[in-house]
Amino acid sequence: MPSKNNNTGWKKKDGNELVYETTMSFSKFDDPNNPIDKRKGQVIARFNVQDGQITLSEKTSSGETLMSTLDADGSQSYQSGDTYATYFDADKSSTRGRQLEQVLDLTKNEFVATAKKELEPSEFEKLKKTKRYKSVGNDSETDPDNPQTSPVDPGADKMGKHGYRDPTQKGKAIPEGKNVLRYPISVPELGYDFIRITAYEYTAGGRQALSLSQKLSAKKRIVRDATKKETVILPMQPNFSESNAVSWGGDNLNPLQMVLGRAAMGGIESIGNIGTPGKALEIMGEAVKDLGTDIQEMFKDEMSQAGLIAYFAGQAVGANILGRTAGITLNPNLELLFKGPNLRTFNFNFRFTPRSKKEAYEVKQIIRVFKKNMAVQRSTSNLFLLTPRVFTLEYIYNAKGADAGQIHPYLNVFKPMAMTNLNVNYTPDGTYMTYNQDGSLTAYDLQMSFGELEPIYADEFDDPDDDAIGAYSEHRNMGY
Repeated sequence: MPSKNNNTGWKKKDGNELVYETTMSFSKFDDPNNPIDKRKGQVIARFNVQDGQITLSEKTSSGETLMSTLDADGSQSYQSGDTYATYFDADKSSTRGRQLEQVLDLTKNEFVATAKKELEPSEFEKLKKTKRYKSVGNDSETDPDNPQTSPVDPGADKMGKHGYRDPTQKGKAIPEGKNVLRYPISVPELGYDFIRITAYEYTAGGRQALSLSQKLSAKKRIVRDATKKETVILPMQPNFSESNAVSWGGDNLNPLQMVLGRAAMGGIESIGNIGTPGKALEIMGEAVKDLGTDIQEMFKDEMSQAGLIAYFAGQAVGANILGRTAGITLNPNLELLFKGPNLRTFNFNFRFTPRSKKEAYEVKQIIRVFKKNMAVQRSTSNLFLLTPRVFTLEYIYNAKGADAGQIHPYLNVFKPMAMTNLNVNYTPDGTYMTYNQDGSLTAYDLQMSFGELEPIYADEFDDPDDDAIGAYSEHRNMGY
C-alpha cells in the first residue's frame, strides 16, 4: 500500500497559476506481474483547477516522466503506459489498484475543495457534474442503517508473502458502515488539528516471523500490506504525552562464576572449530590453562583459601557457612545491565457533546466502530478465535498553506497498535439526560487504551525509507 504520509500539502506549480501539484510516495513494481518484489517510488499528481484535468508523473533524480492524463469527462490517455503500470492498475483488489484509487481520491477531493474557492459558482457546478467528479464526497456516505457486509477476501486466507491463515479458518463477515466518521461534523475554516485513527485487518507474520533475516516489522506488515477499514477523525486532546522506557536490572556475577564462565566459553569455542582439530585443541588447551591460572591466583591469598573452603562446604549442606565462619561473602560484581525494551502504551479520553441529531448519530457510529474493531473475531467453523483488528494513530497538522494535512511536525509518531481497553461513560456529568427528539444522550465520555505492537529501535529514528520518519537530518517530527 502507499505510504501513510501521502496526505502531503498541495501547492501551485511554478509558472502556472491554474495547476496545483503534490508529490506522493508509492510502491513501485518493476515487474507488474510480480506482486512481491517492490521498491519505493515517487509520483507527482497535478490538477488544473479550470478544466479538472489530472496528470500523473513519475519523479526521478533526473526529472520526471508523464505517465497518464485523466480528463474531467472520465477519459484517460497514457503517455508512458509501461511506467504507469509499475504503479497503478484498474483492478482494485491489487496493491497497484488500491494505489490508483488513493491517488485519484486525494486528487479529486483537493480539486473540488480548491475549485469551489477559486471558480465562479456556475463553473464549479458544471465541473462537479462531470463523470470524473460527480461522485466526490459521496464515497463515504454509505447508509448507516443499511451497512454493507464486507466480503471475505479470496486471497486473504491463502499463504502470502507476509502472512497467512489456515485456509479452512476463514473469518466471519463483519458489517461495515461509513468509511470515514468524524466528530465534530462541522470543521472551522481557520484550520483544525486532529487525531486520525484507522482500523486495519491484522496480518500475521506467517513463516517469515520465524526468520531473522526475512521478518517484517508490524508497521510494514500491517500498514503497507493489510486491508484498511474505517477511519475516525477526532479533535486533539487537551492533554496528551508519551513515555519511552527500556528495562535495566541488576545482575550478579561472582568470581567463581566468572572463572567457570570463561572456561565454558573456551570449551564452546573449541567445539565450533571441531572441523580443524589443531585449532580446537589449541583453544581448549588455552581455556584449561586460563582456568588453572585463575584458580592459582585465588589460592595465593590465605583468606581466599579459607573462604573458598567455607563456600564449597556451604554449597554442600545448603547453608551460609562462608558468612558464619569467615564473616565475608563472595564479591557479587553487581552491575546494571540492559534487559530489553518495553512496549509503549497510550491512553485517550474523548468527550462527545452532540449538537444535532445528525451529529448524535455520528457519535453513535463512532463508538460502535471502535467496539466492533477491537472485538475478537471468530472463524467460520467457530473452532478458532482470530486476532482483532489493529489501529494506526496519527496527529494531523491542518494549518493553512503547503504543510496542511501533514503528520504533525512537533509531535510523536505511533507504530501500529492494538486497542486493549475501551470504556464508554453514558452519563459523564453524573446525570442521565437525553434530547427529547430521539433519545440521544447529551454527552458521552470515551476512554481508550492502546498498546504498540512492537518496540522502538534507535535506527528507526533515521530511516529514509520510512515516509513518516525520514532521515534524522530532515527533522520531520519528533520521531517515535
